[in-house]
Amino acid sequence: MRGSSIHLFAAALSLLAVSAGAATLSSAHAAECKRVQGHLEESLLPPPTCISPVDLCTIAQMFGALKGEAQFTASAIIVSADTPFTDVVFVTGDSTVVDAQLGGKRGTLTIKNAAAFRTTGDGDLVDVQTITGGTDDFAGATGSLRIRGNFLADTGGTSSFEGVVCVP
Repeated sequence: MRGSSIHLFAAALSLLAVSAGAATLSSAHAAECKRVQGHLEESLLPPPTCISPVDLCTIAQMFGALKGEAQFTASAIIVSADTPFTDVVFVTGDSTVVDAQLGGKRGTLTIKNAAAFRTTGDGDLVDVQTITGGTDDFAGATGSLRIRGNFLADTGGTSSFEGVVCVP
């Protein structure tokens, strides 16, 4: 009986040692996440520079905790049954933040966009941006940004952003 207690104790110690090693290993690979906020100033990028299948591209300067030049290319403009009443369309696409800077981190961020945009009035805009990766210090980056503001094709727009950027 005493022998089985020793074996049980030894097994528990082994399990604890393996768990501690796994915790150390996973904390070494844990992502460092930073909350960010700021604003951006955006303008329309016309063809032939714009290579969007729906002819919608923008370029924006980002200011705040996350800095860089955001280049957006729309992949789809989706009209809903309510668009005739609301003037709101949904826009999906991809952004690349070149020369991205966050603290001491530098590189490029890649992002998938899903936005709702009012095509009249002040050009109300909301956009959920999912960070899908990047280059240099942002390789393997994750997180998301929420954008809110306005955009008019003839004058551009100003928006604020907030969210979290995580880097491995």
